[in-house]
Parts: sequence; C-alpha cells; structure tokens
Amino acid sequence: MPTIQRQALALGWKEIKEFIDSAGEGLRADRERALLCVAYDTMARRSELVAFVLEDIEFMPNGSGTMLIRRSKTDAVGEGAKAYPSQETVKWLQIWLEHAGIGEGAIFRRLVGRNRVGERLHADIIADIYKRVARWIGMAAKQVNKVSGHSVRVGAAQDLLALNIDLASIMQTGRWKSSRMPTRYGEAVSVARGGMAHAAAAQGRDGE
Repeated sequence: MPTIQRQALALGWKEIKEFIDSAGEGLRADRERALLCVAYDTMARRSELVAFVLEDIEFMPNGSGTMLIRRSKTDAVGEGAKAYPSQETVKWLQIWLEHAGIGEGAIFRRLVGRNRVGERLHADIIADIYKRVARWIGMAAKQVNKVSGHSVRVGAAQDLLALNIDLASIMQTGRWKSSRMPTRYGEAVSVARGGMAHAAAAQGRDGE
C-alpha cells in the first residue's frame, strides 16, 4: 500500500506571535524572536537561514528591508534571490544584533551559557529551536514531535494561501521551481475552503 508522506506541523504567524508576546527577555528570547520572524518572512530553508550574514541585509528608511539569499536548494549556481523582511521582523532582528553585539558576519549564532554568543548556528539545530518554541507556547507533546526544521516554511505557505495570495507569488517567495510542495503544504487550507466545506456551511451541517 502507498505510504502517506508525513508533513511537518505548521508554525504560522499565530504561533510565532504567541511566542513573541510571551518569550520575555534575554539573549535566547531575542535570538528566537528574530530567527522566527526572518524564517517566516523569507520562507528560508534551514541552510538558507543559518547562511545569512549581516552584509546580506539592507535596512530601508521605512523600517523594512531586503535580505539576500545567496544560494538555495533550487539555485545551485548561486544566482541569489532577494527576500522581504517586514518592519516587525527588522525590529526584532535589530534588537538581537544589538544585544548580541553582532557587527559583521553570521547573523544567527550559538549561545554559550546565558550571555555569550558563539559561532554560526548549524542547520541541524533549527528543528530543535522550533520544537522548543512549540513547547514554550504550550503545544502538546504529540504536536511537538511533528515540528521540524520545515515547520515555519510550511506555516508561512499555509498563511499565504489562507490570505488568497496566488500560487505563483508563493512559489516566488519560497523559491520553489515546482508547485508540488507549496500545494501539498496548503492541502489543509484548500480542503477547508473546498466545495464540500462550502456545501456543509450552506446546508447548516457545520453550524453557523
């Protein structure tokens, strides 16, 4: 029998905002806020996220910015792509950079103890960070186990689909060459807005 491919549990803006509002103070909270926001706005894969360096960012006068993704899974020759960090993301990113004393080089770095910043984060640690965030906001253990390094990317794709952003724009933002993955990520959104869902609402089978 065919095996259904397991999909990472989505961490969308709702979950990220919940963490932002509750994480408190300290370098770890600063880093995680910035990392989640950058991951969400850029839809960065794990390797892309840890590859960002300060020189890849241009801060704009209106408080937003641009971030250069130098190389990605679908850009083997390194042509590069620009991503858009919102004003909210730039705010948390600048707080992290200031408190961590980062003036050049890798943006997202290891923390040694509570107050010392180490070397660049490794891509393998991103899933652990997302799982910690999921636990922090009160997700059940069964849900936390489904969180992976793709969870914010999945959540961002689902949020965009829920906002009726067209698939071509989502593919461009997430640097997909094919519609297969963003379409699969958005299946839960699409099903909830499909023909039978509309029929159930119209017929009173889903309440008011």
